[in-house]
Amino acid sequence: MSTTIQTRGDYREQLIESIKNLDIDGVSDEVGDPISDIIEEQKVYFWIRLYINDELNDILQGDDITIKWTPSGEELTTKFICFGKNGLERDHDDQVTNWNPEDDKKILCLMVDEKVINLSDEIPFIRTLFKTGRHYEYQLVKREELIFVNKRNSMILDYFDCDF
Repeated sequence: MSTTIQTRGDYREQLIESIKNLDIDGVSDEVGDPISDIIEEQKVYFWIRLYINDELNDILQGDDITIKWTPSGEELTTKFICFGKNGLERDHDDQVTNWNPEDDKKILCLMVDEKVINLSDEIPFIRTLFKTGRHYEYQLVKREELIFVNKRNSMILDYFDCDF
């Protein structure tokens, strides 16, 4: 046991001696500006659920859906990604408790880049609708003033609710 302590002590002494022998005369005290290279930028998307009155047969994944705020003429282009799911139930902690892979074709899931919402000055009203955005404000919106249009076929989507 004493040899282990002796070895440990020798190791510490060797470390101290090697530090004492370091040549620090050529080391500068000046600290330069940090350099960083962004290799790949992370994308963050906001999701919109659009609850429509009737199932749509003329909508394709990847279609651009434009949100138009008619009083000011603002427009925001989103992407239709998928339909909602039937029987997707959540508990009080917003955790999924029941999963069914069958599509509910009355719920459209749209996505938009988070930077467009948080950084664009071209959509001062529309950006206030996004609950997870920087500019969120509680808004009361008339359905006829907020229009959703499929760019591919110019079809106006008849909806009854929208969750930003």
